[in-house]
Amino acid sequence: MRMRKLSITATVLAGVAGLTGGLTATAAHAAEPLPESGGTYRISSHAGGALQWDGPRNGAQVRVKEGNETLTEQTWTVTDDGTGNWSVRIPRTNYAVDRDLGNNSVAAWNDIGRANQRWWLQNLSGSRAWLLHSSDRTGGDTCLTRLPDQGTAARPCNAGDAAQQWNLDKTTAQPPTPTVPVTLQMVNAGGYDPNALRSWFDKSRGLLQDQYGKIKQFMTGGAYEVKPGINVVFDAGHPSFSSPGVAAVFDPNPKPQYNNEKSIVLRPDYVMRNQGDTGSLIHELTHQVQDAANGGWLNEGQADYYRKYVFNVKEKPGLDRIRGTDYDRGYDSTAFLLNYIAHKHPAGESIIQKINNEVRRQGFGADGDRVLTAITGKGGRQWWTEMWNDIQASPTRWTNPAFRD
Repeated sequence: MRMRKLSITATVLAGVAGLTGGLTATAAHAAEPLPESGGTYRISSHAGGALQWDGPRNGAQVRVKEGNETLTEQTWTVTDDGTGNWSVRIPRTNYAVDRDLGNNSVAAWNDIGRANQRWWLQNLSGSRAWLLHSSDRTGGDTCLTRLPDQGTAARPCNAGDAAQQWNLDKTTAQPPTPTVPVTLQMVNAGGYDPNALRSWFDKSRGLLQDQYGKIKQFMTGGAYEVKPGINVVFDAGHPSFSSPGVAAVFDPNPKPQYNNEKSIVLRPDYVMRNQGDTGSLIHELTHQVQDAANGGWLNEGQADYYRKYVFNVKEKPGLDRIRGTDYDRGYDSTAFLLNYIAHKHPAGESIIQKINNEVRRQGFGADGDRVLTAITGKGGRQWWTEMWNDIQASPTRWTNPAFRD
């Protein structure tokens, strides 16, 4: 019989406060079958109502609402991470139910695999109910709890508390379908097989749809409306590709050959030689959210910040990538500086959104230094100098940590 870190038999319930997250027990002793990993479930409280997500974005509320089997907002994807600890995610997104270790509040946050975004399941003997224990035991053993105001939090585990008892009901309801329309145009395949390019695009379509709303929330916070659809073009003849180092570009100027749409234009030979590279696609999608006809080096830095510090922190640049450059070079250099500012400024990472919205407010030709001064109180040169002074004073003092490390 395979051992799983999922259920605790009735003989140990009395000692629940002293349990260690991830204790092994056999599934055969559970009164309720274990969830299907990757399945879609409705999670209902024994104190009334069903767990409901507020929206696919960082910090979105996770609340208990009156049960409604027609609401996709009351469905969750429940997945075993392979260690007996489970993520509870908004379907078809990377947003997981996350326990804040500071105040034990619960909200949806981008899943980066940390223990405070994992739960281990304890089935109560003779019952359909489960306790969802936080896999991070900082501060003791805590469980997902329905609050009297219908909010949720992590509270010290009490197997007899109905507010901590949850039913997991498999649902056949379809999870939310991405609403962002994505279109593809084949203007100039550059001698490559158009079908191969379309196949690559088909694999990337879901990523675009998933990330568009996330980038919109991160960069704008709803301060302005973004283009409601994504138009992707393969065009080997785009003028930007006269430079061999350009892999993709966001073209903010609607053209007849691009359906008169602002478009993400991809270089066919780069895509075919680098089929695993989705970072450049995310960078250009960020430009679409920025409406990047303005901003220059600061916009390039912000797009690389999202790509390398939010979307994929494994890409974040090291000192070797920025040494000998300057703050207004865009891309790695400006992204590195923006990360430094975010760590030093009281607003934290939300400063990136404030900067973006100010660039958008100023419009075409926005001056990056004036934007930084207006939002942070210091221009780029001052921030850059302070950053290098920090680095040189103690090489280990500033290690370029991302907020999502």
